[in-house]
Amino acid sequence: MLRQIHIFIKSELIFVKDYAMALGNEELQRVKQILQKYIEIPVHGKTLTNHISNFQIFHRASKNLYLVFITDISDSLQYIESLMLKAITKFEKLFPNPQDIKEPSSTKSEFIKFLDQLQKELHSKIAIIGPMNSGKSTLYDILKTDNEKVLMDFVKITQFQVNDVSFDLWDFQLRDHFSLLWSKIIAGSDLVILVFNLANFHVKIIKHFLDLQKLEGKYSKLLIIGNKRDLVDDNEIKRIKNELNIEEFIELSLNSPDAKTEIIRILMDTLGLKKKFPSDFGARVKEAGDLVQEGKTVQGLAKFKELIIISKAFQNIIYTKALEQKISDLNKKIKEQTEKRRTKENKKEFTVSKSLMFTRKISVKPLPSQSAMDDSIEQKPSIEERFTTPSKPLKKMVAFQQLDSKKVVKPPKIPKKPSKLIVKPKIPKTISPSSKSVKSIKPKDLHPKMPLELFSPNEEITKEIEKPKVIDFPRELQKFIEKGGSSLSPKLCEHLIIELKKSLDRPISFEDVKMAANFFVKQEQLE
Repeated sequence: MLRQIHIFIKSELIFVKDYAMALGNEELQRVKQILQKYIEIPVHGKTLTNHISNFQIFHRASKNLYLVFITDISDSLQYIESLMLKAITKFEKLFPNPQDIKEPSSTKSEFIKFLDQLQKELHSKIAIIGPMNSGKSTLYDILKTDNEKVLMDFVKITQFQVNDVSFDLWDFQLRDHFSLLWSKIIAGSDLVILVFNLANFHVKIIKHFLDLQKLEGKYSKLLIIGNKRDLVDDNEIKRIKNELNIEEFIELSLNSPDAKTEIIRILMDTLGLKKKFPSDFGARVKEAGDLVQEGKTVQGLAKFKELIIISKAFQNIIYTKALEQKISDLNKKIKEQTEKRRTKENKKEFTVSKSLMFTRKISVKPLPSQSAMDDSIEQKPSIEERFTTPSKPLKKMVAFQQLDSKKVVKPPKIPKKPSKLIVKPKIPKTISPSSKSVKSIKPKDLHPKMPLELFSPNEEITKEIEKPKVIDFPRELQKFIEKGGSSLSPKLCEHLIIELKKSLDRPISFEDVKMAANFFVKQEQLE
């Protein structure tokens, strides 16, 4: 049975005609790799053949044209070669420019009709065999057409079509189950249908027909039909399968009203015939294309992926090839858009076009001089003075700290205990910038921060010298910016701090860093 026709021009596939399931797009690419050397350096005047899986590949060259026929293994080179020669002659006559066949035209339609006629001339054969009174003639009558011929009194042939694929159906009516003529009817068949009566059969006769099929039609497909299913129950079916050693066969009643529809479906599945392509497929392709045009690329891509699944299921190589290219282009487009978006988000550059200018003038008070610090220390009251009531009332103290101004608080008498060592408070030392000498501060020069009444008499007064903190201004700037809902790399933060120092011409503070961060965030929001 002729399944597919492929026409190449210098390795380019320009035409496909399908009659049945055979090679999908991926399988065709593998076949093309096998035939590539013949396509590049053709062997003119000779038809070559290769066996691949359950199919035969017939291929022949003519000038720049390379014709490939895919058939069943049962088909002979003699028949196929004659069809290929006719197809090449017709093609070269209709298409002086081979590329013209890629476009729809009346000439292309004429060529397709010619190929359909060649498929009929191949006379794909379906043979019906089985015991007498099994239902062979009933099956033949269901499928037969007006085009019928009788070879002998016991052989009838009719031509019928299934989805535009033509077959010759043979019915052999011999009473002798072991006649040698059964071998003749089986030979050369694409499909052998064995029919038997589920309610009345002989195991030896059924096995004889099965052996004939294996001997004379080993490359033919086999379909076993158990007729008169309405006369047996499920237990009988299990017993029949065990007796015949057959795992599966079709169970039906050929006299039922829907028998023809069921038989056509079974034949299509068994022969691998192509189902009719969805009539709305073109409209669905247009719908997917419209989604892409509207900017809905992802939705359009999803539609195209659904369509390519359908196209592959029907082995429509032309549609599949076009859809694969479309999907590849859309994936590339989406990838480019994603990369651009990612680059824009992850590689934001912050450039300082000019020095940052602040509208408010910031004045910084000078640090106190050494002499001023000494004077402030000398002005602090002595320890004895802290035990007396101040001459002026304390106005800024909390309620529990306010003292009666009229009451004189005398320092309590503290008994001296020789065994207890009273540690004097630690006095901070001031280092002069000009020398390394240390100036000590006497305890009497300390200034009180709180009334002495709040502390015990033996309270030890200490003051720790705070160490200067090293501030990472770039890191602080980055934190302020992140709090504002934006982001800036550490390197750019450091660059901004340097520019800020140059603009202010003085040491920067937290307030300066915070203002710079707020300025950057506002600029980002404006963009």
